[in-house]
This record gives sequence, structure tokens and C-alpha cells, in this order.
Amino acid sequence: MIKLPKQAVLLSALTIMFTTDIGLGVYATTQITNFTYKNGLWYDSWGYTRNNAIGPSGFMPNLAYEVLGKWQGIAFDWGVQFAEKYPNKIQRAEAILRFVQQRTEYGYDDDNVIIGGKYQEEWAWNGDEMASRIDFVSNTQAIGDCEDLAFIYSAIYEDAGFDTAMVLTTNHAALLIWLPDYPNVLKWDLEGDRRDYGWIWVESTGENNPLGWTPDAFRDGDWESYVVELFYIHNIQFSPKDPSIEDDVTVTTSILHKTSNLDNLTLRYFLEGNKFEVNMKRVDASEYQAS
Repeated sequence: MIKLPKQAVLLSALTIMFTTDIGLGVYATTQITNFTYKNGLWYDSWGYTRNNAIGPSGFMPNLAYEVLGKWQGIAFDWGVQFAEKYPNKIQRAEAILRFVQQRTEYGYDDDNVIIGGKYQEEWAWNGDEMASRIDFVSNTQAIGDCEDLAFIYSAIYEDAGFDTAMVLTTNHAALLIWLPDYPNVLKWDLEGDRRDYGWIWVESTGENNPLGWTPDAFRDGDWESYVVELFYIHNIQFSPKDPSIEDDVTVTTSILHKTSNLDNLTLRYFLEGNKFEVNMKRVDASEYQAS
């Protein structure tokens, strides 16, 4: 999104065994996502477009959820390691910032991302897709622009025990983490999150930005924020897709809960002005279904 000085870069996606500087071995595999081209936009297997940030199918903040719950991958392993090595949350937060700064580099989408044989003017990678592009053997950095970097930060911070919120402005994306005890920085109070001031800025586009530093252009608070919520519903499907009133309809949905499983899930629906309820049955760890 935000334009920085251009430089020649090359994306690298490898399957490797490495040991990070936080001391534990991690097996990193490239995340495979199937992309589908429809009406001029590319959509991933979750149904989110990677070419547009806003709207129900936009990538903001939806890509943050693609690496949580049963979809945990590389970033989850890294987050767990940080939590184990740094019991102090302030030290942990600073260590994660340094870790990502050292292993990522800013680059334009239209210089680096080729999908369907064409460079993409706008594109977003989720946190695990970015993490899989870090090559610890050759010391190759992952290349991405502001939203790509914000998503990898969110993935690692979430899995290291921090709550995160995505930030979106007209020409930039960044991250906030909930760390009210962090000293001597500007703290934000997000509307509707049921908390007081305590969100601090994680600026993803600089190599040496300190934790909590908010760029001057964004200190007026004129931006949108999206808290990565505890509870998230996505991928609601109906079978048949266009039912008549006589049809039995099967409804399937995926539920993400960041801390525990659900005991009960109820589907409420209306038919000819009457309200009905039916319990949804668990199909697997995150998927529920009812007819």
C-alpha cells in the first residue's frame, strides 16, 4: 500500500529445517493456497480476495484468522517459542518486533507478486505465507508491503499470547497490540473493544522502528481498526445453494474461538415470518452443521 523507495527483490518460498535465534528447531513448510480468479479479482480458498482490502470479502482483517485455531502453522510455532523464552511480556513483545524486522524487507506488490502469469498491483499474503518465505539457511528475507508485514506480526503476536488489532488507512496498514504496561509510548483506546487506553502501535515498514512508535501521519487517529476477535464465524454454506421453501437445507459453517472449544451452537432462522431454532452438530474441530 504505502510507497517506499523501490529496489530489486525476489520472493523465495522453501521447505526447510532451521533453528531460530530463540533457540528451538522449527519445521517450516510453504503454505499452499488455491486461488480462483473471478470478476477481475483473485480469491483464496477461504473466499477472501487478495486484491482488495475492504468489504466482507476483503483481506482486512480477514487474513489474520487464516492462521489461527486449527489453521495454526509456522507463526504459531514461533509464537509459542517466544512465549516460552520470554515470560516477561514487554521483553517478549520487543523480541518479536526485532525478529520480524531482521527477517523481512519492504517491497512493492507489482514488483514481486506474480499470480496467473501477471504482476499484481495489489496483493496480500497472510502471516504463514509470509513466514514460509523466510529462508534461514541462505538468510533470505521475506518480501512484502505494509499489510503483508502487519499480518505476519499479528500471527506471531497472537500465538505468543497478545491480542492484536489491524490498522487500515487510505494508503497504509499496520498493527496494534494490547500492552498497556509498555512505558513512554502513545496508547490508543479503540471504540467498542470494552477496554481503556492500552493499544500500542507496531509499525511494520521500518527496520529500526521502536515498539510503540506511531508515525506522525497517523497520530491523529484518523484510521480504521479491526480487533482480531475471540470469536469468529466464516465460510457459511448452504446446500442446496438456491433452495425452494419445500427443500431441506443443510447449513455448514466454521467457527474459530481463540481460547477454547464451544459447548453449544444454535442456528436460528426464519421461515414465512416464524422463528425456528436447531442445534448445530460438530463435524470436526471447527466445523458445525445443521439441517
